Amino acid sequence: MTQEQYGMWLCSLEGIGSRTIQKLIDCFGTPEEVYKRTAEQLEAAGIGARERKILANGKRQFRYRAMKQKISSYDMEVVSYFSENYPEKLRCLPDFPKRIYWRGKLPQEAMQIAIVGARNCSHYGREMARRFAYELAEAGIGIVSGMARGIDGWAHQGALEAGGNTYAVLGNSAEICYPREHARLYQSIVRQGGVLSEYPPETPAMPGFFPMRNRLISALSEGVLIVEAREKSGSLITAELALEQGKDIFVIPGRIGDTLSEGCNQWIRQGAFLVTKPLDIVEYYETNGLLARRKKSKNLSKIKVSLESEEKMVYASLSLEPKEVNQIAKETALPAAMLMKQLFSLQKRGLVKEIGKNNYIKI
Repeated sequence: MTQEQYGMWLCSLEGIGSRTIQKLIDCFGTPEEVYKRTAEQLEAAGIGARERKILANGKRQFRYRAMKQKISSYDMEVVSYFSENYPEKLRCLPDFPKRIYWRGKLPQEAMQIAIVGARNCSHYGREMARRFAYELAEAGIGIVSGMARGIDGWAHQGALEAGGNTYAVLGNSAEICYPREHARLYQSIVRQGGVLSEYPPETPAMPGFFPMRNRLISALSEGVLIVEAREKSGSLITAELALEQGKDIFVIPGRIGDTLSEGCNQWIRQGAFLVTKPLDIVEYYETNGLLARRKKSKNLSKIKVSLESEEKMVYASLSLEPKEVNQIAKETALPAAMLMKQLFSLQKRGLVKEIGKNNYIKI
C-alpha cells in the first residue's frame, strides 16, 4: 500500500479515536509502521486489548479501492489526517477529525471568519449576517458557517452574493443537505466554496453531531462573529470553543431586553470585540498584519450617491428594522405620492428594499 492508503486505513478504523491515533504515531512514527506491528509489539507499547483487536481486524477488512469508489459515487472527496491536503488548521485539535469529506473545495484563503447566530433570527439579524458576510467576502476573507436556518444561512448567502467563497461544515455527511429547505443554497455553496463533514457517507444529522461540528467551524477560522444569540444559544458553543482554541471573538451588540441579544451582550461584558461594521474586522486584521490592505468595499460607498433633499429625508428615516410607510410619512411630513416616488427612486438605486407590504428597510 501507499503512504496515503496506510493513513486512510488507520483513520478508517471504527473505535480508534484521534487520541489513540496520536498515541500510536508517538510510539511508531507512521501509519505504515503501526500496520506492520505485531500484537505483542502493540501490547508492549501500552495499546489495550480492545484496540489491538480492532487494528488486527482492520487489516483484514480494509478495502481502499471500494471505499474510494463509494465516496466518488456521491461526488465527494476525502482526505485522512495524514494527507498533505488535510486542512492544516484542524491538525492542532486534540480531537482532530480523522477524515474530512467534502464537496466543492476545501478552504484556500489566507483567512476565514466564522459567522454564527440564532436560527430564529430577527430581520435585523438576518441583514447583519448578510451584510457582514458580503463585505468580508469582498475583502478576500472566506466565510465559514454551519448552513443552519437563520444566521448561518444568511451568512452563506451574503458571501455568495459578493462572489466570495463560503464553506459549510455539516452535522451530517457531506452529500446530505440539511435542512432540506436549503437545497438551492447547498448547491450554490458547492459551486462557490465547499461543504465539509467529518462523517462518512449516509450519516444522517443527529443532535449530538452539531456541537461536535462547531469545533471545526471555529478551528477553520481566525475569528468568530456572533450576530444574534440567546443566553443559552447553541452558537455560543462555537464561541466558547473558539476561545479555547485562541481565536478572536467578535460580537454585534444587541438591544437591551431583547432575548436575541442576551448572548451577544453577555460576551461583550466578558471582553469580546464589539463590532458595528464589517470594516472593524477587516481593519483589526490589517493592523495585526494578518490581512493585506485592500481598497474599500464598493458597498461601503453606495450611500454616498448624490441624493435629492426629499430622498435624503426618506433615507435618513429608515434603518435595518422594517418601517411601515405611514410611520415614514409621519417622520418626513411628505405627501403620500411624493413619499412613494422617493421610496421607488431609492429602491432603483439599490439603497432601500421593501419587506412585506408597505414596510421598508435600508440596505
